[in-house]
Amino acid sequence: MPLKADADEILEHMQRLRSSLRLDRNRRWWWRWLYRSDHVENAAEILNSGQLLSRAAAEQRQVIHVDSGAPGYVEQLSNTHRNLVRLYFRPRTPTQYTNEGVRPRGEIKYGVQMPVPVYLLFPVNLLAEEGVSFTKGRLTQVAAVGDSAEFLKSIDFGKVYHDSGVGDLGQSGRPEILNARNSEVVIENALSLDTLKHIVCRSPAERETLLNLLGPKARARWLKMIRVDEGDRRMFEKRGTFIKKAKLSSTKSQFLFYMNNFPNMRGPFDLTVEWTFGERTVRERKNGFLVSKQPVAYSISRPVPRYQVRVLLDGYLAYLGDFDERDESDLVI
Repeated sequence: MPLKADADEILEHMQRLRSSLRLDRNRRWWWRWLYRSDHVENAAEILNSGQLLSRAAAEQRQVIHVDSGAPGYVEQLSNTHRNLVRLYFRPRTPTQYTNEGVRPRGEIKYGVQMPVPVYLLFPVNLLAEEGVSFTKGRLTQVAAVGDSAEFLKSIDFGKVYHDSGVGDLGQSGRPEILNARNSEVVIENALSLDTLKHIVCRSPAERETLLNLLGPKARARWLKMIRVDEGDRRMFEKRGTFIKKAKLSSTKSQFLFYMNNFPNMRGPFDLTVEWTFGERTVRERKNGFLVSKQPVAYSISRPVPRYQVRVLLDGYLAYLGDFDERDESDLVI
């Protein structure tokens, strides 16, 4: 896309945010990127297709495997808003705080969750391209929207990048901060992935899952970009449950779950493990599963040279792995 007339002014403003806001170590890189998170199956559809679609287009093509949008909010979106691709100025938005990870049924807010989040990072230069707009707060019927350097400067990035507790901010301050954190970058209809720079997963097991959902061409294209976020709450809230590591062999499948700091997030879950040996599928189910520090291991009755294994938590895909003893070193992550 061509650049805006005030492209230089837009980018200079974003570059100044790091020093003008005195962002700490954990946030000083936020201004460099624009962020999009999706459940791993949705992310795989995006990466396989080579473009990020608006909600309307994704619904029409039936590529939304898990919808993480709260029904009460989605129903209020206008047709114009449904036809926008939506990115954010920061990771860990308030929406992500409420829906990241698989959660026990009693801990699910607004009826939705994002079981296995994957982040796509686009360079901030995108703001300077024609057809790219920004919002003050979450995209709603009353949200202010603009595309100029002047409008961008009117956004209070001190509130957008605010990252400490909001419990003491009062009835007016708290919603104002939370809304600012949800400020968006919007593009009509679709966004090509040609400028995509980073793809970030929450754990080695989830990286493996994403790779196994990609077709051969997409896997070759994106392999070097897909990495694991090693920091503590750099990109992810880590409030829900997920699989950290998987170890597959010809005689055993072993899974290490994230031991959440919040005991109420550790279960119970319905755990299902499915193995596919050629044309034969074997399932094991465990109701009332509670996460512990010990890995969950399953023995395979007799050694097999290759198989695929899927792990489901409350019916959501949590892990997809392929074992092949000819290339075992690449499959134990």
